[in-house]
Amino acid sequence: MKSKVARLEAIVDQFVAADKYVYVSPLWNFTIPPVMKDYTDATSIPGKTFRYTENGPEGLLTSKNVLHIQASGSVYSEGPLAPLEMGYSYLNKVLQFYGIQSIEAIFVEGTALKSQEQAQAIKEKAIAHAKEVAKRF
Repeated sequence: MKSKVARLEAIVDQFVAADKYVYVSPLWNFTIPPVMKDYTDATSIPGKTFRYTENGPEGLLTSKNVLHIQASGSVYSEGPLAPLEMGYSYLNKVLQFYGIQSIEAIFVEGTALKSQEQAQAIKEKAIAHAKEVAKRF
C-alpha cells in the first residue's frame, strides 16, 4: 500500500511541477478514456491541486496553461449533439477546479461523416490550428 501511495504522490507532484499541460484524447462514449479519468482522479489531491477554505474549494494551479485536443467521428462541440459532449467539458471543469483558467481546445471532429478527402482536410485544418496555438502556448 505504501508503494501505491508513493506512486500517486509522485504523479501529482509531477503534475503540479509542470507549467503546461497537453491532453490528447478521443471522445470516448461521450467522455474521456478511462485512463484519462484515472489520471484526473490521481491529480485531484487536496493541498496539491486545490484546497478547502471557509468559502469553499480553491484551485492552487492558477498560473498553468492547458491545451486539449479531442477527436470524434461526429461533431459534438456544437450543434444538436453538443449536449452529449462530456469529454472536453469534464476536463475543463476539473482543470478550472484546480484553478487553471487558460484552457484551449482543438476539436478534430466530423471525420466519420465525410469522405476520405474531406476527413483529411479536417485533420489538416486541426494541424494548422495546433501550430498556431503552439506559437503562443
